[in-house]
Amino acid sequence: MESLILEIVNGKQINKNEALKLFDLEIEDLCLAASKIRKQYKGNKVKVCSIINAKSGQCSEDCKFCAQSSFNKTDIKVYPLLDTKKIKDISEKALENVGCFGIVSSGNSLNNNEIDKLCEMFKQHKKSSHLGVSIGRISDESFHKLREAGIKKMHHNLETSANFYPNICSTHSYQERLDTLKRAKSFGFELCSGGLFGIGESLKDRVDLAFTLKEIGSDSVPMNFFMPIKGTALEYLPTMRPIEILKTLATFRIILQTPDIMVCGGREINLRDLQSWIFHAGANGMMTGGYLTTNGRDIVTDKQMVKDLDLELEA
Repeated sequence: MESLILEIVNGKQINKNEALKLFDLEIEDLCLAASKIRKQYKGNKVKVCSIINAKSGQCSEDCKFCAQSSFNKTDIKVYPLLDTKKIKDISEKALENVGCFGIVSSGNSLNNNEIDKLCEMFKQHKKSSHLGVSIGRISDESFHKLREAGIKKMHHNLETSANFYPNICSTHSYQERLDTLKRAKSFGFELCSGGLFGIGESLKDRVDLAFTLKEIGSDSVPMNFFMPIKGTALEYLPTMRPIEILKTLATFRIILQTPDIMVCGGREINLRDLQSWIFHAGANGMMTGGYLTTNGRDIVTDKQMVKDLDLELEA
């Protein structure tokens, strides 16, 4: 395996069988390879993003992990699409400290009126090029409107492998998710697509997801780690071990090589004192603040972590 690590650092593109073997390595060896690849493509720059839960709850989809699904009985705030002035004010304030801000809505899709309201706001936004949307399935007409309004980034997670996906959702298919991403790419959007880990999937499922993301050309890969939420179908599952998370991050960096790898939901609960290791494991970015229905860590603490590692925040 030492020779494989050396080949990887020197640019070797590994196959799925080789990727699975990476999980057997010592964490120090795996992180060394992942960190070298991160530095090669990303230098010492760290990206930081944040999001707003712009429309919450009552989702018609049955994703077993999600607090916002109407199939799960959770105690979350439920509200329609927020006033667009409020979204604009919050996003402009956030962009004083982060490089990208995402507008996220619950549900399978937004209606035409909701899309039009958001697009009018985007056209008036000082930093529309730093905004992204995560609004479910999108029609071709809405893709056109969003592009004309200045939106460049589209977020739409695959969540897991095609094989494991039916275990977590039955109301829409994996192919529908892939189709949305492929159409977004055809309209010129940057793709932000990743997954959720620790929901019962195998190591092979994780590797399969990484190769699918590589195939579709995801520009940014958000990696979320399961947080048990009371009232969801998966509330009984344990959190992931920190070393397992770091090995998963490193494996994704080694497979994917060039995209941004962003550590998002579940970072604080799952990694605890090892949060700063995400960069040694190949990540070059993180989400700060809240994660839709759960709290995260404040930007001041996260900035200090980056500074302490002698890394630089990307403007």
